[in-house]
Amino acid sequence: MALADIFMKQKHHTGSFQIMGQTQPAKESIQNIWMTDTVIRNDSEQQSVIVRLDKQTVTMIDHAKKAYAEMPLNLDKAVGQMGGEKMTKEQKDAMSGMMQSMMKFSMKVTETGEKKKIGAWNCRKYIQKLDTAMGPTTTEVWATEDIKVKGDIFAKYSAIMMTMQPGLKESMAQVMQETKKIKGVTVLTSSTSSMMGATLKTTMQLLEFKEGKAPAAIGAVPAGYKKQAMQ
Repeated sequence: MALADIFMKQKHHTGSFQIMGQTQPAKESIQNIWMTDTVIRNDSEQQSVIVRLDKQTVTMIDHAKKAYAEMPLNLDKAVGQMGGEKMTKEQKDAMSGMMQSMMKFSMKVTETGEKKKIGAWNCRKYIQKLDTAMGPTTTEVWATEDIKVKGDIFAKYSAIMMTMQPGLKESMAQVMQETKKIKGVTVLTSSTSSMMGATLKTTMQLLEFKEGKAPAAIGAVPAGYKKQAMQ
């Protein structure tokens, strides 16, 4: 059975923080996300990210520069393209190993039993703890079962991403098992991360959720944008 396309509108906020002596200002953005059988697209005012499951590629679009860069979903292939001929095979192998080491992580989700209404949705609270090489992140997650989604579409995409990234299967399998503890669709998150001595606080709020038909051009780069090499 074909799954309906899913649209989500989210508000993201990142608080100001200091890192390496530099103060980063607070940022806020509205993100529009479409998910289909073959494409995931995330659009904000500054940039867009297109994940093509049919082509196994990720496209990063910079709207200010009217430019885009494309890379494979497979981590090893992506590293192989970075640096072009400037990097030797040994250097690329070393970078691949370093990136895989940095991207490994573990997660634990705990249901608290707390409940409250957020917007139009009745929500339940979870605590999600993520440990990575960059530092720990603790997230307060509020999710609702009021929104009914046909099929386990989120688990489907997680599984596809997992199989495409060698070296991360063990971490992703564990994360998927923990993520299943969160029942329904996430409505609100509040995260605190520790990274390089800095504390970073972020929030995400679901503004809209619907099932429907995604735009025909969901997987396309805007006309006139120039392709650039991945840095």
